[in-house]
Amino acid sequence: MNTKEIRIKFLANAPHSDDLTPGGSRQLLVINPAYWMMKTYHDIHGKSKPQWLIQDFIPDKNVTQTINDLLKNKVNILILPCFVWNIDLQMEIAKAFKERVPTGKVLAGGPQLQAHKDPKFFKKHPYVDFVGYGDGEKSVSNIIDYIATGERGPWVNTVENVGGYAKLWPFEVLRDEKYWSTSPYLTQKDFIREHIKSLKDKGYMNKDIMLAVEFARGCMYSCAYCDWSSNLTNKVTRRKAPYQLELDFFKELDISIRETDANFGQWKQDIEIFDYATSIYDPEKNFKFLVWNTAKLKQNADHFLIGNHETHGKQIVFTFEDTEKVCLEAMQRPSLPWEKQQEMIAKIKHRLGDERFHRATVAELMVGTPKQSIETFKENFRKILGEGIGGTILNHWALLPNSPAADPEYIKKHGIEFIEHKTFSGKDDERPTTPFSIEQLYSDAKQNPHFLSANFVYKTNDMDYTDIMTVLMVGFVLQEPLIKEKILSKSKTNIDRVIEWAFKRCAKNAKEVYSQHKDCIEKFGYIIPITDDPEGIQTSWTTGSLLKFPEMVDA
Repeated sequence: MNTKEIRIKFLANAPHSDDLTPGGSRQLLVINPAYWMMKTYHDIHGKSKPQWLIQDFIPDKNVTQTINDLLKNKVNILILPCFVWNIDLQMEIAKAFKERVPTGKVLAGGPQLQAHKDPKFFKKHPYVDFVGYGDGEKSVSNIIDYIATGERGPWVNTVENVGGYAKLWPFEVLRDEKYWSTSPYLTQKDFIREHIKSLKDKGYMNKDIMLAVEFARGCMYSCAYCDWSSNLTNKVTRRKAPYQLELDFFKELDISIRETDANFGQWKQDIEIFDYATSIYDPEKNFKFLVWNTAKLKQNADHFLIGNHETHGKQIVFTFEDTEKVCLEAMQRPSLPWEKQQEMIAKIKHRLGDERFHRATVAELMVGTPKQSIETFKENFRKILGEGIGGTILNHWALLPNSPAADPEYIKKHGIEFIEHKTFSGKDDERPTTPFSIEQLYSDAKQNPHFLSANFVYKTNDMDYTDIMTVLMVGFVLQEPLIKEKILSKSKTNIDRVIEWAFKRCAKNAKEVYSQHKDCIEKFGYIIPITDDPEGIQTSWTTGSLLKFPEMVDA
């Protein structure tokens, strides 16, 4: 193929919402810079000069409209990153594209694909030509040059579709000094500006856009629930580009940024990066740098958490995942001892004061991982409430196919079962018509494209599904202002009584709700969380039916 004829399109199809806030803003759109990084690598090492078209960030067109746009733009290399939120859509687009453009090539990648472990992948998805795994830059560049010239040397990090069979090329960690010292932002400023303009043309404002910036790639740990680097390596590589100039450019773009590092703060330079970004912050502009993932074993998270809150007014999130040593060990999560966590909490509390600390803080916990139980969660809540932390974020454990927990031995050891959940993700007017029964809701969800599917934990050796539901309900109950303001705020001696009461009441409600869904779960093979029932059929998971507790209010 003539290199001048190669036209590349990248469809990010990231999560988004068309709904506007009262202030006219959209849901924050977080941009993944992977496409720009692929282009940077190929600009350095590639032999061909294809045309890199402006990527589509959001799925604001149906499949037919998307294919028509690809045909109009004469796209012949389609790159599709695949995540839990878009995997079905990406495969549908890939299939339709190959039907219309049989000579076109489809490159797929991302943490939701297992082609490097599944020899039958191309039998199930014959319309995909190549799948990248691990670091994707060199893989994509190799494929582009092969398509352009018909020549190739040894490939890496690629699974090739050869007549329906998977040819697996070896894995390697990208260790390219020239690439890692070249800024993918400073070398293609105009290309990035065109991308930001494309979003503004769709109605996004600067304050609606956040860029996810990678300062270090990889994670040195192997948390069971996480798929960092697709669980292929624990090596970490840092970029060496001039961060001050990059931050100046992001400020010029007037958009916010966040890190994508697994352990920001692990290196001294991370603090320098954060402090420089804070020093150039202008409250009249949209640029800001927020840190989400702090280093797990460094005692410096307070530096970023306080900065996020005091400079930008953001909530302080303690990502404990659990507070109990036995649970953390079972999920292979490295963590500071609780006593060290308390020292960090005390620093932030001293800085903010008790009342402000309570309003600003939440603790994030996983729900359903091995060794967790009703009793360990009671202890979690005792510790969190005892420290005056204002709320909790409970994350029902979802299976990531390339995470350590997907290992059959790990699953067997801990008696883990996952089951498909169909979660509504559309707008209110896209919900199914009001069903007359729970069975009708399940039936409607089977055909409704706005219900996204993902596998969540159903049971372990230590928790069944009603236990998991109970914990999630308790999380809702303990957020209720009536409980927080009239009971917990009076005295810490109320904490134990409130926790025992909440678990008792929620366990009863969880059993009732599960009994209503049990037959449909067995019939359809999936679960619809009750929170996705638009009419609150019979009994809700939410706390509406649980707030009759005069005995607690009067205590």
